[in-house]
Amino acid sequence: MTHSPEIIRSPGGRTRRRRGRQSGIALIVATVTIAVLGAVLGDFAFNARVDLEAAANARDQLRAEYLARSGIQLSRLLIKTQQAVIDPARKYIGDMQITDFVPYIIPAFGGDADERAGLGAMLGVDTGALKGLGVGKGARFDVIMAHEDGKLNINCGGGLNDVPHQQMIYGVLQSLFWPPRYNRMFERPDVDGQINTREDVARAMVDWADVDESRFEPPPATSSSSPEDYRYDAGRDPYKAHNQFYDTLEELNLVRGVGDDFWGSFGELFTVYGGCKVNLGAIKSENWPLMAGIIRATVKDDHKNDPVLLDDVLLAQAAQAVLGLAQMSGGFTSTNQFVQMINDPAKALQNITSNQNSNSSASSASASQVSGSTPVPLDNAKLNNIATIGPRRIYRLDSTGIIQRTREKKIQVHIRAIWDSQHFNQNTTSPDINDRMGTWVYWRED
Repeated sequence: MTHSPEIIRSPGGRTRRRRGRQSGIALIVATVTIAVLGAVLGDFAFNARVDLEAAANARDQLRAEYLARSGIQLSRLLIKTQQAVIDPARKYIGDMQITDFVPYIIPAFGGDADERAGLGAMLGVDTGALKGLGVGKGARFDVIMAHEDGKLNINCGGGLNDVPHQQMIYGVLQSLFWPPRYNRMFERPDVDGQINTREDVARAMVDWADVDESRFEPPPATSSSSPEDYRYDAGRDPYKAHNQFYDTLEELNLVRGVGDDFWGSFGELFTVYGGCKVNLGAIKSENWPLMAGIIRATVKDDHKNDPVLLDDVLLAQAAQAVLGLAQMSGGFTSTNQFVQMINDPAKALQNITSNQNSNSSASSASASQVSGSTPVPLDNAKLNNIATIGPRRIYRLDSTGIIQRTREKKIQVHIRAIWDSQHFNQNTTSPDINDRMGTWVYWRED
């Protein structure tokens, strides 16, 4: 049964129909439709914005990665220049290293206009007229270059049992740990309640990298039947000794007796790359404890109780003075010169100053310290077994590509790599024989 609309008569005789109950549904439908469309459009706009930001991030991430790779490739060019141009002229220009000039060279290619102008002012060149410099607005790359040759390679005692190298590493470690200022480190219990003596830590560092399960015995012993027992599996997080080469230097933290104090005192003196001889010319001035350890480890057998060796202050002064004078005078030319400088400081200083005349106050201070040092007779054969002097081999590169989108937001990509210039590259496709020497032994991108 249906109801017809009610007819209403007005006093004037006109008629009109009363609206039904459903007469306002159109307004409700329109409102709901607009609300739904608004939500859909809002969600679409949000997703579009997210996709746009993701695309922009991917674009800038790729740009930053290739900026970082540009820094790596430019660094390789500088290393090649060092090897082909600078190193052959060492006897004429001294121990000049292009890595010392990287903070001035790299910004000219990967920095802004002010940095390029600064390099141009230093060289007397108008960089504004040069093309190909710079990488555009809001983009840059930075490179930090360093060499690892002036550090002790703790991998030299690893792999197959190489007793001579193991004994060499152990001897240098013992000399490095000897100073009394480290007594607290080696005479107090660690977090596990164990006391790790100097001998224990040096032996554990060798045993971690060798391939056998027998404990290393210091000279004069050449073999051991005692098993390794460092109780690496007795802690909260048990593990086993590697018994193979160190993969990274950070792996040293797993060795018995190596903690924060040890790492803070000796971490910068070690490496896991390169050859088994420390390049004396590459030792940094702040790493003078390694120089002091090498002097103590290579003294002649009949002078092991020399007063200078037993007085850590005097030996530290001599090591710092020798490093300072070497830097001011163009570096060491040979291990014989180094031995002469330690054996007879006054004569060595006379030979150096006769060839070069420096008015630097720092050079004069180093010279006075060397000339006043007490001679320490070194064994030339021992030194040549531990150290060398020559061009650099291992380069550590840290390249950063940066895209500055806004003041608060930027995209960065880091590439950390190690270049071994003497490693034979078996995977190169270049017909140039020179490209077969040198390869990456470590690469990390993040």
